[in-house]
Amino acid sequence: MLNKLQKAGFELMQSDARFVYTIIDIFENAKNIDSNYMSMCLPYLGVFADGAEQWCKKVGLDAPRFNDEEKQFYVKLRQAHKIYDLSFVEYEKLLFEKFNRSNEYFYNNRSLLEKVIGYYNVGADYCNGVVCGNTILCAMYNPFNSFQEEAGPKIKDLSVITGKLVGYICDMKLDPFKYDDINNVVTYKDYHFYKNCPIKLKSDLGFVLFSVLCSINFITVFIETYFVEEIPQKFKFAYLQYYYLCNFIDELNDKNNTHFKIDKKLKKRNLRNCFAHYGLGQYMRESEIDNNDILKGLTKKTFGLDYYSCKKELYGILDNLKKQIEEKIF
Repeated sequence: MLNKLQKAGFELMQSDARFVYTIIDIFENAKNIDSNYMSMCLPYLGVFADGAEQWCKKVGLDAPRFNDEEKQFYVKLRQAHKIYDLSFVEYEKLLFEKFNRSNEYFYNNRSLLEKVIGYYNVGADYCNGVVCGNTILCAMYNPFNSFQEEAGPKIKDLSVITGKLVGYICDMKLDPFKYDDINNVVTYKDYHFYKNCPIKLKSDLGFVLFSVLCSINFITVFIETYFVEEIPQKFKFAYLQYYYLCNFIDELNDKNNTHFKIDKKLKKRNLRNCFAHYGLGQYMRESEIDNNDILKGLTKKTFGLDYYSCKKELYGILDNLKKQIEEKIF
């Protein structure tokens, strides 16, 4: 029997399970969408699967369990949500390892026409004309080499356990979250960085900033716009990213003599831990749970703000950072 705090955590987990269910529904049924959105979701799928498996085990629920191979995979996958917890030097090194591998692959596999007119090495995703992902970020999130033929089937096999967890946690009588695939057009465009690409800052710093922008826009544009309902993931995913960007932007400035600003007033480790692990008991009292609130009262506990007011603050901070980056690279 779950106590009130555990029940609130489980309901937040159910929401994440429903989000995963919806992502699959989009893949199978949505129109006007042709992008790498599934790969851009990988870090958050990892947070759900690894967090849910561990949480259910701790509270004694008979949920599906990882085998050793699945455990190793999901530990690595969930770490991708901490991509901006890397130092700037580590992030830059990983980004360009993946970039160089992509460039080498597509250079070596040029068609006859591409040898004449040029080849592509990066794919960028767009939601209603706004860039919201790229293939190099997707490669950074993927524990496997994206260019190995066995990578796709392997990920598919390892994803079965996520489906089992969704089925156990989520009431499958529920419909997927509502999404708008009529008024939103999600597509991609291939580029050659840096010869033929959408940024004017044609340098390594330019591509780093382009990728940061893609990460932010994936949530604040694609997730925010495509999903019609006000779902917890709109705040949760944005907050996890914001939390790590706070220090990352400082390091980026130090290494590049830039002056980007990000307001750190919402950075709270306890809140980050609740989003990453579902455990509310070490942070909240039962009397602080608000079942009428989208996030069960977490923002009120932390900041004295209701969900909508706090989300407005969070998105305002990220939008301000986006504008600074856009002014620099476009």
